[in-house]
Amino acid sequence: MKISKISILMMLILFFSVTSNAENPKPEPGKKLVPLALPAPLDPAGKKSLGLKNTKVTFSISDLKYELVLMEVIGVYCPQCFKQAPDFNKLHERLNKGKMKGRVAMFALAAGGTDPEIEQLVQSRQYIFPVVSDMEFKAHKLLGEPKTPFTIICRPDGTILYTHLGIITDIDAFYAEIKEFLGK
Repeated sequence: MKISKISILMMLILFFSVTSNAENPKPEPGKKLVPLALPAPLDPAGKKSLGLKNTKVTFSISDLKYELVLMEVIGVYCPQCFKQAPDFNKLHERLNKGKMKGRVAMFALAAGGTDPEIEQLVQSRQYIFPVVSDMEFKAHKLLGEPKTPFTIICRPDGTILYTHLGIITDIDAFYAEIKEFLGK
């Protein structure tokens, strides 16, 4: 009898863990990104990098007047995110040179990140591209609560072109893929 109670309990746990994200599935290529109301970066340089007015408090993906939007969902204490950060910083620099300049908006969404934590990440130059907070995990939940790092490339209309969970190990290949998306 004890086994059947444990079995029922396990089935209930499994059921609720599977259905908890059913209404907010993780983003997938070919689908539309859910509408997100994101806080604008606190630092003026971050706002400028995204093409946002200094008075802007929140923004949506559609506010970004670029051909592509690259959003990396991070955790402020995520070791994998820290490991990927130097390569993404180099990627950000490459995306802001020559013919690529002004074509790709790139930012990090810090799931659970507080303003002081984000300020520390930006001031320490851990991230040289804009980082926005998601202190209450609202956007993270709408994105299906992905583990971090989770990378999304979409168009400003929300059409998802690319997603990747984990570290992107070949930044040159990733850069080439971004260039291909710009050519389409």
